[in-house]
Amino acid sequence: MGSRPVTGQEVDTGAGRPSAASLMPSAGIVFGGNLVARALGLLFPLLVAHATSRTDFALIYFFISTGFFVGELVLTGFPTAVTRQVAVATGRSGGRWLIAGMVAGVPLLFVSAVIGEILAIAAAAPPLLTTVVVCGLTLDAYYFAAVRGMQRFRLLMAYRILANLAQILLLGLAVIAGAASVPLVVALYAAVYLVPIVAIEARWRPVVSLVRDAGSWSWEEVSVLTRFAVPALVSGVAYGALLGLDVFFVRLFAATDLADYGAARTLAMPVLMVPFAITIVLLPRAARASSATRLQLLIRAQLVALGVGILLVGGYFVAGPWLIVTLLPREYAGAIEPLRFLTPALLVLGSYSILSQWWFARNRPITPAITLAVGAAVALLGHVTATSSMGAPGAGLAIGGGAGAALALLAVATWRSHD
Repeated sequence: MGSRPVTGQEVDTGAGRPSAASLMPSAGIVFGGNLVARALGLLFPLLVAHATSRTDFALIYFFISTGFFVGELVLTGFPTAVTRQVAVATGRSGGRWLIAGMVAGVPLLFVSAVIGEILAIAAAAPPLLTTVVVCGLTLDAYYFAAVRGMQRFRLLMAYRILANLAQILLLGLAVIAGAASVPLVVALYAAVYLVPIVAIEARWRPVVSLVRDAGSWSWEEVSVLTRFAVPALVSGVAYGALLGLDVFFVRLFAATDLADYGAARTLAMPVLMVPFAITIVLLPRAARASSATRLQLLIRAQLVALGVGILLVGGYFVAGPWLIVTLLPREYAGAIEPLRFLTPALLVLGSYSILSQWWFARNRPITPAITLAVGAAVALLGHVTATSSMGAPGAGLAIGGGAGAALALLAVATWRSHD
């Protein structure tokens, strides 16, 4: 291992800084690719709903969502730090940051797996499958972080599309063979990321080249990543509590609603597509931008995301019942009501996501961590009160309340802050 001093501020201060106008073309590439990937991804739970019983569908959805929640410990902190450091790195240092981030993430992977098993036992679900999900998502998170940091956005979308295409094809084969059991579906969901990684690295070698040219990493680099990763990790866990722990509480308080809630949640997720596309581009672009340009990037991003999001939510209120009747088996008619609560909640959460990534780009992750932790606490209180009394619709209210509290606090902090 090397001993070269690092500061975490290896920034290109000359030419090459992005302009505000450069955000939307790249975000458009990500949105277009993500639209295809999400369309393929949406087929996965819909096919599972048609191919399995309501009980098995609810259990599969529980494992995937709970895996996402407990996985936030390892999925967000160091991968987010790696993205930023790869984006601002000079020379061949990007690979060192990736390796250092992976080393630092190993203990968190173990902790995530243990917590996942505890939650599975508490929810009377079979053990081990949450660990399978966490391991698969960890592989995805670090690969995605590296390619995102390199700003290879076309390749990033090819990765997502190939993963979801492989996922639906393999699931289709399992259904045809009559082998679509809960363990097989969960394992397929977790391991499918290996397919696009092998395909992309065999052809273009982006991450192989990044690591091959890295040189030796140091514990100083781990320390620099940790200082950024800890608040990012807090944000990630809080985000997971907002958009992942809801499934746990629905299973705990209203188990009979879980299949309907999972179906509604699946159909509602496209509300986050535009914010997701923007945040993928915003963090690495804004990290290299000047202060004035960074603010322009934020304003443009929020206006586009809110405009599209409001239209989408209105569309769900009009066409939501038709979507449920058309895309899902007849026994999922109960998904209509939670869908109406979930879509506006996700609109608010998407706006918060954009604002928080802007703060991360400024290398100021503590403020979004605090605000999202408060939002998660509000959401948990909402689950204890609303979900326990209203069932699945109450979970949507809890998410909306938590996201709204976090957005309000971070908006105030943004108004008061000076770059």
